[in-house]
Parts: sequence; structure tokens; C-alpha cells
Amino acid sequence: MKKSFSIFLLCATASIAHAQSPIKAGTVALGGSINYSHNGEESSSNSNYGYGSYSSSFSNNILSISPEVSYFVVDNLSVGVALTYNTQEINVKSSPGTSGNSSRSATGVRVGPFVRYYRMLNDQFGFTGTLGGGYEHDTQPGSTSASAATKSDGFYAALTPGIIFLPIPKLGIGASIGGLGYTRLNVKPDGSANNYTNTTSAFGASFGLAQLTFSGTYFFGR
Repeated sequence: MKKSFSIFLLCATASIAHAQSPIKAGTVALGGSINYSHNGEESSSNSNYGYGSYSSSFSNNILSISPEVSYFVVDNLSVGVALTYNTQEINVKSSPGTSGNSSRSATGVRVGPFVRYYRMLNDQFGFTGTLGGGYEHDTQPGSTSASAATKSDGFYAALTPGIIFLPIPKLGIGASIGGLGYTRLNVKPDGSANNYTNTTSAFGASFGLAQLTFSGTYFFGR
């Protein structure tokens, strides 16, 4: 009985050790993430008073791409730098007539360092937590054809939880559905000769399918 218990304890210890298999210090990770979201809305109406029918549609498309590189300074903890580029396109259409039609696009760039912690449950699956921050630059069109476009410069910070799956030891596939974020930006009309600026700041949590982001990472030296 004592021998059987010792064998069981040894197997359990080995299983726990295996379940906590780390990503070793000195490993280099090269990867990136991508996110795409689409929101659309259509409406129509008919009038019995001689005004005829009216219809309108609205669509909002956002694409974000973020390449990154990192280095594991200790087991399961990496530091790196990421570059994020995102573009947004808004289209409004109405009929009859085209006076209400419009198409606007906005772009944004983020670059900065990050720290990521991996909590591996076994050799193939684990959780991640990423804390990052840095410089942000955005360009926004005017809300109407008569209003001026704006440029924004400032900084951001974000905390993002996620999961990771490694089908093979050197390749990781990750996913996240949002996180906590903070931005502080100085907004100025594009091409303005005066010194007018407007400072905005925002802090909040954003989770959901619209924030679903997939990533891929290749681990060199693992």
C-alpha cells in the first residue's frame, strides 16, 4: 500500500511539473495579430402622404494589424516592441438622391514596448497577460464635408488578457477579446496654422466579439 501511494505521488508530481512546462529564458518570439470588425445598419420607410419611399444604409469597417518581436528575459516572461496600424472606413448611403451619401476613412498608428507573461497549463495550452504602452498618432476626417480633418498625437496604455495554443513547440496561436485601455491625445485641426489644440483622455474596459483578435507567434530557440 505504501509503495503504491509513493508511485502515485511520484506520478502526480511529474504530471504537475509537466503541466507547468515553461517557455525558457533566451527564447525569441516573432509574431503579430490581426483584428477585423464590421458593423452595418439598413433602414427604409414608406409614406402615405406623397413623399414616396426612403432607404438608407450605414457601414463601419475596422482593420487592425500589429507585428511584434519579443525576448524572454526569464522563464515565461518576455519583453518586446509592437507596431500597430489600423484603418477605419465609414460609408453612408441614402436614396432617393445622393446628397446624404458620404464615405470617410481614418487611420491610426501605435508603437511602443510591452511585457507579456505566459501561464502554461501544459505543453500546448496556456493563458497570457500583456501590458503595453507607447506613442499613438491618429488621423480623423471631418464629420461633414465642411468640417476640417484632425490629427491626434499622444500616448496609450493597455492591459490585455488572452489564451495561447501551441500545436507544435515552436508555433503559438493566440486569441483575445479585449481588455483595459487608456489614451491621452492632443487633437489639432489638420493644416491649422494656429496653436489651437484640444486634449482628450479616455479610460475603459472593452470586451466582446468586436474586439476578437487572433495572433500567431514563432518561438526561436525553444
